Amino acid sequence: MLKFLTLLILILFAWWRLKRWLQHRRLQAQGLPVPEQKGVRPITILSLVLLGVYGGFLLWHLFGQV
Repeated sequence: MLKFLTLLILILFAWWRLKRWLQHRRLQAQGLPVPEQKGVRPITILSLVLLGVYGGFLLWHLFGQV
């Protein structure tokens, strides 16, 4: 189950990045300014989500074996 959840998260992340990349290309082709990304990078958010999911699974598995 966790493998499928991870795969789903990675596919959704790749889809989101592809949409943003295509949007930036379209803006550049039209000669419009591309807004700079500020704040936390998307890969950081993805890594925190995956770390939380796997950490939660590990804790659930360890404390569920009592």
